[in-house]
Amino acid sequence: MIRPHHERGRGFTLAEALLAAAILALAITAITMPFAAGAANEQVDGRQTLAVALAQEMMEEILAKPFDDPQGASSPGPETGETSRNRFDNVDDYHGYTETPGHIADGSGTVITGPAAAGLSRHVTAQYVYVTGQSTSGPATFIRVTVEVRHNNTPVVTLTRLVYKMPPGA
Repeated sequence: MIRPHHERGRGFTLAEALLAAAILALAITAITMPFAAGAANEQVDGRQTLAVALAQEMMEEILAKPFDDPQGASSPGPETGETSRNRFDNVDDYHGYTETPGHIADGSGTVITGPAAAGLSRHVTAQYVYVTGQSTSGPATFIRVTVEVRHNNTPVVTLTRLVYKMPPGA
């Protein structure tokens, strides 16, 4: 039996169903985008926090070392036999020290792992400097120490300190 047009069931047509599905897809995308952006920001913030902590830790380790080398050397960089960080015996030994991504270690030698550490590297420079008015005829009494932490070769944080050599008896 064929029903008259006015008695047909009131349902969705295919076009209406497709339109409803498209609107639903757009609504779901609009609702989830802030959550995805928040997760990305959280990852960046975590990386930034870790980078600052790693730079501070390295700077504190360096500043705990004496200014002068016990063997009397006065050129930046490690001397013969100072092949690893735990053998460095003064501030300038850290010059040129680099830790590549996946190999950043804390003071005890434990490698830092985790999603925030992925892609991070650390580099140190220690350069003797003379300040205005200081005689350059004698040894420098200042070392500029810079610790830089990078993520995928882009600087994230850079710490710089000017270290002063205390005069004897001071």
